[in-house]
Amino acid sequence: MPATSREFIFSVIKGDTAAVERLLAEGIEPNVTDQATTHGDGNTALMWAASEGHVDIAQLLINQGAEINATNGAQYSALMFAVESDRSPMISLLLDRGADVQVRNPYGETPLMIMARQGQTAIVKQLLALGAEIHATNKIGDTALYLAAERGHLYTAKALLALGGDPNTANLGGWTPLMMAAAQGNLEMITLLLEQGADVRPHNRWGATALSEAHKSFRARQATELLIQAGATE
Repeated sequence: MPATSREFIFSVIKGDTAAVERLLAEGIEPNVTDQATTHGDGNTALMWAASEGHVDIAQLLINQGAEINATNGAQYSALMFAVESDRSPMISLLLDRGADVQVRNPYGETPLMIMARQGQTAIVKQLLALGAEIHATNKIGDTALYLAAERGHLYTAKALLALGGDPNTANLGGWTPLMMAAAQGNLEMITLLLEQGADVRPHNRWGATALSEAHKSFRARQATELLIQAGATE
């Protein structure tokens, strides 16, 4: 990386807006990467700004022509860096400026899945409004709803269900959101999923059901009662 490019990238990482402005005024290319390759496999300045949460610098870079949907060698975009770093203001900026909501990381996860796992309900709604695929799955078959349920994010799960999330999808192991909620003894999540039509009957690849998992949870009595009332049988 040439000296000026190195200074530019380091200034972005440090959040030195004045230095970034100066270097742009001197003619530095806003899409320069942190690797001197002809293929652009490194991280762009915007990716670094997104990862570090430097919103002012990101705005400056975008205004100067930074490619918002550029990806590095791992197919990460600025938006993916922002969501994995849980940078809410940065995520909102990138979405407002046209970031691709369908981008995936090497695990097959979309920004929607990551935000669902982190319980970022407002951003989940924003992503869905911009066309994020609610039924998309990662490489092991988890949906955004499953990930929200797995982490116990009740309000995020409510939002996903209200916007069309399917409570009965199963991942590659046959686990449904209800099974996971039952295994954790999460009574609020169990109740929500049952109210939204979750099926108590499926078995996962190991032969377990929501009811059998509930028996092992730390709220076994209450969890099993909810499931039996919904029709689950031994």
